[in-house]
Amino acid sequence: METEKKVKERKAPSPAFAVGSFVVIIAVLVILINLNVDTTMSVFVAAIIAAAVAFILRISWAETEKTLLRVVADCIPTFLIVIMVGMLVGIWMAGGTVPSLMYYGMKLISPKILVPLAFVLCALSAEFTGTSFGSVATMGLAMVGVASTTSIPVPLVIGAVVCGAWFGDKMSPLSDTTNLASGVSRVPLYEHINSMMYTTIPAAVVALVLFTIAGLVYSGGEMDSSKADLICATLTQHFKINPILILPAVLVLLVSVFKLPALLGMGITVVVSAVFAMVFQGVGLVELMNCAANGFSIETGVALVDPMLNRGGISSMTGLLVTFMIASVMGGIITATGILDVLAKDVLLKFIKNRTVLVTVTLIYCYIVNFLTAGGQTVSIIVTQQTFEDAFDRMGIHRRVLSRTLEDSGTLSAPIVPWGVATLFVMSTLGCGTEYIKFAWFIFIVPIFSILCAATGIGIWDKEGNPMWKRGKKVAKV
Repeated sequence: METEKKVKERKAPSPAFAVGSFVVIIAVLVILINLNVDTTMSVFVAAIIAAAVAFILRISWAETEKTLLRVVADCIPTFLIVIMVGMLVGIWMAGGTVPSLMYYGMKLISPKILVPLAFVLCALSAEFTGTSFGSVATMGLAMVGVASTTSIPVPLVIGAVVCGAWFGDKMSPLSDTTNLASGVSRVPLYEHINSMMYTTIPAAVVALVLFTIAGLVYSGGEMDSSKADLICATLTQHFKINPILILPAVLVLLVSVFKLPALLGMGITVVVSAVFAMVFQGVGLVELMNCAANGFSIETGVALVDPMLNRGGISSMTGLLVTFMIASVMGGIITATGILDVLAKDVLLKFIKNRTVLVTVTLIYCYIVNFLTAGGQTVSIIVTQQTFEDAFDRMGIHRRVLSRTLEDSGTLSAPIVPWGVATLFVMSTLGCGTEYIKFAWFIFIVPIFSILCAATGIGIWDKEGNPMWKRGKKVAKV
C-alpha cells in the first residue's frame, strides 16, 4: 500500500515544465562553463538542479537512485576503456612506440596530405578496434605530433583526427555504440551497418575533400625542417627508434581480425606493448608499471618535445573519469524525472507529419539528450530509441532507419558537446581546447545526408525491409 501511495503521489511533468526544466539545466551548464567554472563542477551543479526537478515531481530517491545506478552501470565498459587507454599511452611513450610513429611520420608524411591522412588513419584504427578513444590516444596523438612541425593549425588536424576516430567507431562491428544501437532497435548488426553507409560514406567523402583542400590551403606544402630535425634528433637521442616498435600499434588493428571485444583487445595490446618496452627500450617492470599508472615523464632539455612525450597514465584520466561519473549520475537523474519523454511525446512528436520530419525530429531529440547528459551516448541512444520506435512502426519505416539515425546523432555528437566526456577526453589526451570542434566537419555533414535520405527515399526501407527508393512507395502519415 505504501508503494502504491508513492506512485500516486508522483507528479507527471507537464510539457511546459519539461521544456522549462530542460532550458534551465542547459542554461546553467552553458553559463557556468562560459564563466570558466571547472567542467566537473558545472556538471555537478546541473546534476543538483536535475535532482531538484525530481524532488519537485515527488519522485522518491529510491526510484531516482535505481535509474541513475542503471545508467552508471551501462557506462562501466567505457570507464574501463578510458583506464586502459591511459595505461597504453604511458607504456607506448616509455616503450618508444609513439616516438617511433612520430619520427617516421615526420620523415615520410608530406604536409600536403597530413590532414586527410589523419582522417583516414584514425578512421581505420577505430574501425578495426571499435574504439574512438583508443584511436585518438594512439594514431591521433602521433598525427598531432607530426602536425606540430608544420604550418597547419593543430586544431584542424585534431578535427580530422576526431572525425576519423568517430567515423571508424560508428561503422565498426566491434564498437559498443554500434552494437547498442542495433541491439535496442532489434536490427541485425550488419543490416544496421549497411543502413549507415547511405549517410556515413557520402559524408565521409565530402569531409575528406574538405580536409584535403584545407590541408593544402593551410600547409602551403611546407614543413619547418629545422623544427622537424630538432624533434627527430631529440627522439633518437632518448629512444631507440625502430620500425619494429610500431608493431604494438599494428596489433591494435590486428586483434580486430579475430573479432575480440574492445576491452580484451586493449588488454592484450597493453601486455604486448609492455613486453616490447622492456625488450627494446630496456625499461624495468617497476618503472613501466609506474608509467602505466602515473604517465611517462622525461626532461629532454627541448621545450618543444617535452609536452609531446610527457603524457599518459591512469592518473591523467582521473579528472575525466570523475567528470564522466558525475555526468552519468546527472543523466540518470534526468532520465528518472521523465522530462525527456514528455519533451519528445508531448512536444516534438506533434510536429511529425512525414518521414522527413520524423528523421529530423529524431536527430534533434537525440542531440538534445546528448547535450543534456554531457555527451552520454548510451543514454541518448536508448532514450531516443524508446521514444521514437512506435512512430517509425506506425509510419511503416524499417527500424534500421531508426538505428542509423540514433548513430548519426547520438554517437557522432559526443565529441562536439563542449562539456561532454568525449570532448574532455580529446582535450586531455591531445592537449587542446574546444577549438577543434569547428573543424569536425564530418560530424556536422552526416545529419544533412540523414535528412536528404528521408526526403528522397534513398536508403529508406519499409517495415518489411523493401527498398522504398526502388518502388517509389509513399509512406503513410502518422
